[in-house]
Amino acid sequence: MAKKKAKITTTTSIYGNYVKWLKDKFKEIEVVPGDEIHIIQGSKDLSGNLLAQSDLGDPQSILIKLDNGYNVGIRATKTVKLEKLSGSVDLEKFQVRVPSQKKNLPEISLLATGGTIASRIDYATGGVVMAMEPEEIFASLPELFDEVSFKSVKSLFSMGSEDLASKEWSVIAKDSVEELQNGVNGVVISHGTDTMGYTAAALSFMIRDINAPVILTGAQRSSDRGSFDGASNLIAATRSAANADIASVMVAMHETSNDDYIQLSRGTRVRKNHTTRRDAFQVIGEQAFARVDNDGKLTEIHNELPRRNDLEPYANTNYDDSAALIKIYPGIPPEILEFYIDKGSKGIIVEGTGLGHVATFPAEGQESRNFMSAIERAIEDDIFIGMTSQCIYGRVHPYVYRATRTGYMAGITYLSDMISETALVKLGWVLGNYQNTDDVKEQMITNYAGEITRASIYQRRND
Repeated sequence: MAKKKAKITTTTSIYGNYVKWLKDKFKEIEVVPGDEIHIIQGSKDLSGNLLAQSDLGDPQSILIKLDNGYNVGIRATKTVKLEKLSGSVDLEKFQVRVPSQKKNLPEISLLATGGTIASRIDYATGGVVMAMEPEEIFASLPELFDEVSFKSVKSLFSMGSEDLASKEWSVIAKDSVEELQNGVNGVVISHGTDTMGYTAAALSFMIRDINAPVILTGAQRSSDRGSFDGASNLIAATRSAANADIASVMVAMHETSNDDYIQLSRGTRVRKNHTTRRDAFQVIGEQAFARVDNDGKLTEIHNELPRRNDLEPYANTNYDDSAALIKIYPGIPPEILEFYIDKGSKGIIVEGTGLGHVATFPAEGQESRNFMSAIERAIEDDIFIGMTSQCIYGRVHPYVYRATRTGYMAGITYLSDMISETALVKLGWVLGNYQNTDDVKEQMITNYAGEITRASIYQRRND
C-alpha cells in the first residue's frame, strides 16, 4: 500500500511560496516538507527531513531536520546538490503508543492546557506544533509508568499561556478540585511558562482547603531542541505530585540552567525572570519548598511546609475582571489611572517605585503630574488602591518618606512584599467575593496562601 503524502497547501499561508520556490529551484526533483533528502553544499554533506519555511524565514535557504533533532539551514547557492532519499514520512511510525499502566501505584491526574511543554514535532513537516494530546505528553516518558498511575488525563485547552485568563483559571481550579476529591495523590498541570505565575497565584486562591500537591510545570525550550527541558520538569512534577508531603499549589521548573535539580516553588511567590533560560522561574522573598534530583529524590528546603491533610478541598472561583495593574514610571500621566476609574474598575494595584512611591510633590508648574490627585479621586469613589513595588525583592513601607506617608493618609493600602502580579490576581479574586471596600482592604492584607511573608530573604543571582 502506497504511503500517504502529507497534504500540502498551495496557498502562501503555510508552505505556499516555499514549495513553489523549491519546484523552480530543483525542477527535476519534486520535494515537499517532510521528505527525506540528501543535500551537498561544498564541504557540507547532510541528510534529514525537509522542513517547512516560515513566513519570516529566508526564502533562499533550505531547512532540514537532522536525525539528532537539530535544524540546519543551507543557503541554496548554484552549487547546491539535492537528492530525494524517500517519500514523505510514514506518519504511522509516529503514532503515540501509551504504555500499559501498572496497578498499586500512587495515582495522579494530569491536566493539559497547552504551552511549549505540549509542543511536538510534526513529522509531516518537521516543524513544531502545539497540538499535543495529554497522552502524548507522558507517553514519551515510559519510566513514569513504573512509579505512577495516571487516574485521569484531560486536555482542558490547547492554548498559549498568553491567551489564558480568569475564565480558564476557573476551569483549571474546578477540575483540579474534582481530581483531588476523587482521591488522587496529586495533580499535575502542563502550562505555558509566560503566564504560569499568574495561573499559579490564581489557583492558590481559588483552591481552598487544599489537601495535596497541585503542581504546574512547563518548558522554556520546545521539544524539537536538544535543550528541551519539559521532560525533566514533567518527571519531577509527576513524582512530587505522587509522593511529596506538601499540600500547596506549586511550580516545578529548573533550579539552574543545568539538568541537576527541579525546584518546587510556592505558587504565590514565584516569578518568571528570564525570557529563555531554563532557570527562568525564581522564588521571590522566601526559600523554595523543595528540590528534586534526577533520581527522584526530594529534598525539603523550606522550614514551614503545608502538609498533606484530610481537608475536603473546594473551589471558590469568583473573580472580578475589573481589577487592574498600573506600573508607575517617571512622568506617567494621572489620566491612565483615571481611565480605569472611568471604566468602572473596583480595585487597582499600583506598582510604585521603591518603597511605594508615586509622583506626589512635582515641581511648580508641573502640578498636572501629581499622581496622588487621581489616587485621591479613586479612593473617594470607593475604589480600592493597593500599593506594591517595582523592585523584585523587598517590601513597600508607608512610614519612611513624606510621599508614602501622604499616600497612606489618603487611603492607599500598602501590600507588604506581595509580588505585583500576585497582588493583581488576588485583588480580582477578593473583589469577586467582597463588595465592601473595607472588607476588600482587610482581605488584601490577610495572608491566604503565603503571598505575604513575615521577613524577606535577600537573594541575588550570581551569574
